[in-house]
Amino acid sequence: MLRNHEPTSTLYNGTFEHQFSQQSPTVSVNEGVKSVQLPCQDSRETEDTTVVWHRHGSNPSIVHKHRHRFQTPFQNQHYSGRTSMSDDALETGDLSLTLEEPHHSDSGVYLCIRIRKGEELFPRYKVELQVKVPQHNSTIRVYEGAESVQLPCQSSWFPSDDTTVLWSRIGFNPSTVHQHLDVEEPRFQNQHYSDRTSTPTYALITGDFSLILKEPQLSDSGVYTCHVHNKEKEMLRVIVRLQVTERPTFPPELYLMLAVCLALAVAALGWFKTITVSSVVVKEGVWFVKLPYKTIVPLPEDVTVEWSRCAPEPMRVHKYCNGNNHLVRQDEFYCDRTKMQEEPLKTRDLSLTLREPCYRDSGTYICTVHKDREVWTQKVVRLRVNVPQEVVKVGDRAKCVTLPFKTRARLPADATVKWKRFELSNSLTVHVYQNGQDMSEEQDDSYRGRTKRMKNPLQAGDLSLTLINPSHEDIGAYTCTVERDGDVIWERSVRLKLKGFWF
Repeated sequence: MLRNHEPTSTLYNGTFEHQFSQQSPTVSVNEGVKSVQLPCQDSRETEDTTVVWHRHGSNPSIVHKHRHRFQTPFQNQHYSGRTSMSDDALETGDLSLTLEEPHHSDSGVYLCIRIRKGEELFPRYKVELQVKVPQHNSTIRVYEGAESVQLPCQSSWFPSDDTTVLWSRIGFNPSTVHQHLDVEEPRFQNQHYSDRTSTPTYALITGDFSLILKEPQLSDSGVYTCHVHNKEKEMLRVIVRLQVTERPTFPPELYLMLAVCLALAVAALGWFKTITVSSVVVKEGVWFVKLPYKTIVPLPEDVTVEWSRCAPEPMRVHKYCNGNNHLVRQDEFYCDRTKMQEEPLKTRDLSLTLREPCYRDSGTYICTVHKDREVWTQKVVRLRVNVPQEVVKVGDRAKCVTLPFKTRARLPADATVKWKRFELSNSLTVHVYQNGQDMSEEQDDSYRGRTKRMKNPLQAGDLSLTLINPSHEDIGAYTCTVERDGDVIWERSVRLKLKGFWF
């Protein structure tokens, strides 16, 4: 008997082999597809029947439970929000499971089991899923003396907090080139790369694990591997060959010839199709940041210059056309925050100035110059806005303490503000503000009745939280997030310390 309230991960073994249907299909897909369907058809009477999908070898084993609107209590968190079945599955007999954004770690044996009045119905149905990870091998070439070079490594799925990213170099000892967020254990890094490597701060949000190597040297040439793991399972492996060469030097007599050839090319083509990439890093709190783009391409007066953002979410940032800035179709988030130089087509300086950069501005921006649907030139700029951690010290007899979070950014009125405190592997909900009111029922018991927010926090841009009667137990790291439609659009970290103590 399988009871509904008892999770199990040992449903399939050799003794039950005869209880499966003889049809055991294998479904094979490439990582990166939108979804995959695991087939399960049963034409028998299904009234008063519950359908449960399990994965062999997982603990908990439950992947999906039909007709449970909210998350199944014992559902494996690995599948949270990614599984679904047809609403009329029991009427049609199509008990197939749809799994969204499948990735390599989803590969395995899945069981489709029907339960009626607490008893399992036979036969069971078994499906094997194989999610293949394509090998993205590429070669990156760069001249010695360049400011930096980027080795690409991007995933099509959204990683979780326990995802680890490791860049290594074949033939090196130690082989570790960089480990994402490896702040506490830099000793594992090969000293040849000390202070020269980084990955995007929000890699665990965007899935962009690319390695940025500063000041590439001839000795950096070699084969690099990007390893992405989740709970010791390899999710992605990308191999990149880096070739660093000396910058070519031309004899004086060749410069004139080169200039003539360049002029002839301009006259013949009228433009160049070029794409360049830059990275900009700033701290939140500065008044403005410039996304640079100076081009050598001759630009006629009737081209259109558009700045857009493609990751982590697409947005219209700025448009310049016919000598004017067109901000009608600009995304509200960038309203009154962008500016280009006067007569950019004449100066060929298409740089964009972004006022009051904040956490949400981090991402990948593209400047596209086009005419009649023909792209003349493009520039990619990756912007990273670092959010410094606030440190607040409180005395052991203080009646209250304020965790600060003020921003000049325009906050959406329908956003949700959450304050949380982190303790090792778990977190405590300190305060939640949603739909214009405090959600006290979502607070942890230890903070209920002890928090106070500012009036109209989203409108005022002051998300600070006052903690009443702070004690020893309140010491730790706090994070305030501003969420909208399930996405974190702002974040601030505050560490509360006790005066006179170093921790």
